[in-house]
Amino acid sequence: MIKVRGAKYVVYGVSDPAKTSRFMEDFGLAPVAWQGESAYLRGALPAPYVYVAEKSDAPSLKAFGLEVESAEDLARATQIDGASTIHDLDRPGGGQVVEVFLPGGIKLELVHGIADAAPLPIEAPLVINEGLRKARFNAAQRPARVPAQVLRLGHVVLGVPDPVAAKDWAVRNLGMIVSDAMLVPGSKDDFVGFFMRCDRGRTPCDHHTLLITQAASPSVHHIAFEVQDIDTVFMGHEWMKGAEHRPHWGVGRHVLGSQVFGYWWDPDGFRVEHYADGDVYDSSVPATTVEGTHDQLWAWGPEVPHTFFQQTRET
Repeated sequence: MIKVRGAKYVVYGVSDPAKTSRFMEDFGLAPVAWQGESAYLRGALPAPYVYVAEKSDAPSLKAFGLEVESAEDLARATQIDGASTIHDLDRPGGGQVVEVFLPGGIKLELVHGIADAAPLPIEAPLVINEGLRKARFNAAQRPARVPAQVLRLGHVVLGVPDPVAAKDWAVRNLGMIVSDAMLVPGSKDDFVGFFMRCDRGRTPCDHHTLLITQAASPSVHHIAFEVQDIDTVFMGHEWMKGAEHRPHWGVGRHVLGSQVFGYWWDPDGFRVEHYADGDVYDSSVPATTVEGTHDQLWAWGPEVPHTFFQQTRET
């Protein structure tokens, strides 16, 4: 069994890469380079890119890149049914890749050896004075209204016709473990989704790197990028509104995963999420099973829009 260590990047086919690049810059990514008609953007952490926008007449998620722990893991990945051979990546940072497919047909790129870039200067988090614990003395803080600086790609949510088969595949082939399993309300064994995290032993990992949900056809629901703190989510929301981008949902706090979120529609109608203050677990935390009801979606924030439950693009 191989082990994946986290989300690395996403590749989208988009109708207008330049327009999408401008949107993602307002969202908080930094431009890296153009290769032909493809735009590469990064977060502030060392990954050389986290988002690729390729020109396409049929907008879609083309690939979700996951980093494996070792070159040996990458070699083992070639034994997964339907896997490609190992080949070099012709992208910033180089590296090697094995292409595999989640049941349902969504392409995953398992990668290793991508060279880090120098990190960007990172905005310090605000120092919070809590009700019974004061950490900031004789000082004010005035956060600037700027794009929400993205640190990294955190997770991807994929819809498939058979979420149980996709979950079993990810456990068997990627070494992932379930954080939360969601049932059809009132059912004891009809599962509609799985929050899945990487298994790195005692090293804490995001509550979910991959969320698998039930959908009529293979699709992407949203991609999510971590920012420094809750204020960054809110200030980024203000920046995006000022830039007249289309809001989707937020700001609010999820229940499963606990993160504070803000969702936006990109120019092709795909959802992108800012988040902060998400849960991190090591491998010792057992899976929980919950009913997939409205009250499991969010603890506070605006009412969930009906479009959040659609797997199709918002055009």
